[in-house]
Amino acid sequence: MTVSYRIREFPTFPIEKQIFHVPGLSIDGGFTVGGARITSPAPGGRSVLEIQPSLQINEFEFPISSWLMSKINGEIFRVRLAPTPQVLSARSVSIPWEPDTLWSNDQPWQGDLISKFKSSALEGSSIVLVDMSSIGPRLQPGHVIGHDNYTYKVDEVSYDENMTATIEVVPPIRKTISVNDVVFFRPYFLGSIANGESMRVPYDAADNGHIQLGNIIFNEVVI
Repeated sequence: MTVSYRIREFPTFPIEKQIFHVPGLSIDGGFTVGGARITSPAPGGRSVLEIQPSLQINEFEFPISSWLMSKINGEIFRVRLAPTPQVLSARSVSIPWEPDTLWSNDQPWQGDLISKFKSSALEGSSIVLVDMSSIGPRLQPGHVIGHDNYTYKVDEVSYDENMTATIEVVPPIRKTISVNDVVFFRPYFLGSIANGESMRVPYDAADNGHIQLGNIIFNEVVI
């Protein structure tokens, strides 16, 4: 049987907070009455992205909050991580690229740092090699990197004399990486909303369309 799915682009609106983390093999609340802990079927456990949206002041004209609250039954979203201290940005490394400048990997400048993987990595592995020669040894544990639609936390990193970074990531690689695949330093995340009920609590029309959504928790979706 073929499983069909649709990936929706998560709307871009101002946020107050965002954090990507990998809580491990167990899922919150994953206990049975017999005391057994329920583990995620994804290798290494599923990662989690939490977003706290800012106050929405135009909900009457653009009811995006209401639309979002209807997408809580396993709908898959592709979320672009917002710039936070977890995201290595051009501003943080002081690279004064112009909008029409090409990177050394011939990719156009889009306001966000990118690079290339220097070796292949199989699905399920946890070590990747990344070319950091145009950026320097700025990537540190706690930063995030991305490949395709998946986000990984940098757990450990070391550099050689050619500025090749050997990086241990969590969770394990979800999709096989090939040499010269693009590395996103502001990555994408595939997830489904896990806390629809608490997200809806603050929705109130009494404040003239000023809507404050609750914290949105996305559980990773592995396709």
